[in-house]
Amino acid sequence: MKQILFLIVLVLVGYFVFWGGATHVLYKADMNPKNLLTNVVASVDQNFLMEVDGSRNGFKYTNPNSFNLIKETVFSTYDPDVCFALVDLVYSSGSKQSEPLMREYLRMFSLPEDRTKILNLLKTYKDGQTLRILLSFYKNSVMSRVSLLNVLAEYHTPEVAQLIKEATSSEDLFLSQTAQNLADSFADARWYQDGLKATLNTAAQSTAKKDFNDQVEQLIQH
Repeated sequence: MKQILFLIVLVLVGYFVFWGGATHVLYKADMNPKNLLTNVVASVDQNFLMEVDGSRNGFKYTNPNSFNLIKETVFSTYDPDVCFALVDLVYSSGSKQSEPLMREYLRMFSLPEDRTKILNLLKTYKDGQTLRILLSFYKNSVMSRVSLLNVLAEYHTPEVAQLIKEATSSEDLFLSQTAQNLADSFADARWYQDGLKATLNTAAQSTAKKDFNDQVEQLIQH
């Protein structure tokens, strides 16, 4: 039974790889300057961050229960390789079910190698959806924050700049040292400086708004 399910998953993977082949080739040949810049640099700037990487193919079902049926069938095997194959397929498709399925996989399989599989999978694509998953995993300590922070550092966004700055004060010495090393390496980077300013500006705006409300309240009382 387990072998049959594994073959089914392999067939599904083969189908999507074959079906998405042409799209993937065209995407790689895309001459859009934004995409070219994103591919040239090792990091991802927020200005060029796509919501979902163009080479990921979305799932389409005629029956909304199809995904749940597949998931329940595959996860009932309790086979980490078979279950990860489904996680890989769903994530590579750009499905919104990616994060919930990853969390379910990590709840079922908690060995270090299982977490490493998910972390490596999240390095495959760099887009808005992946960034949100990484941020969610970091904030909820789903896996090693040190490992997650190193991956997040490839995304040059205000959220990441803020996380790095906050982590430098962490009580976890390994995390704080890692964050400090990142902060030092990005100290002169425009994206990092702007990210920290954006955080400071937000705080300043909140303070200014509070002062304004206090002044209005005083005028009303008088």
